Amino acid sequence: MNKQQTREGKVNIRNIIYSVVLLGTVFFFTEGNRSLVYSVDEPPAEEEKELRFTEKMAAILFSEAEDAFVYKREDRADPFVPFIQERLITTAVPVEELTGMRKFEPGQLTVVAIVVSHDDKFAMVQAANNQGYIIREGVLLGRTGVVEAIVPNKLIVKNYTYNLAGDKIYKTVEMPLKKEGER
Repeated sequence: MNKQQTREGKVNIRNIIYSVVLLGTVFFFTEGNRSLVYSVDEPPAEEEKELRFTEKMAAILFSEAEDAFVYKREDRADPFVPFIQERLITTAVPVEELTGMRKFEPGQLTVVAIVVSHDDKFAMVQAANNQGYIIREGVLLGRTGVVEAIVPNKLIVKNYTYNLAGDKIYKTVEMPLKKEGER
């Protein structure tokens, strides 16, 4: 035998083996599983079971039982409201009516004179409307300021504010004496 005949023989045997495996597979799936092949008149057993199940479930779901559960909301909490709620606490901050020197912040005043004697110290300041005022140590100035000291060339005002932690922070503002001709 030559090589070509040997190849053709192997190909024929291979084709025969493929055909037998294919026929066996088809036979296995058609004979082994009879539910795939049925007549038009009779439904398969699985479909019958499924139909019975859905009919029973429909009967259970749509039947009106006399002892059906009814939720009574009286004296009960709403089940859809969270147990923990965020509360917003507001405190009414009274609006303080500012009078006297509390109407002016340090930046709105200019120091025009400082008088120092052995008995008393005071400063004369002028507002933007050319109105003059006399200031002594300890006088409240603006919303958060206090005149801390009067020295020969300037007025020292101590302002306070609060940081985010709630601590009181002091800031010192110096108001220099304006000499004649300065702005």
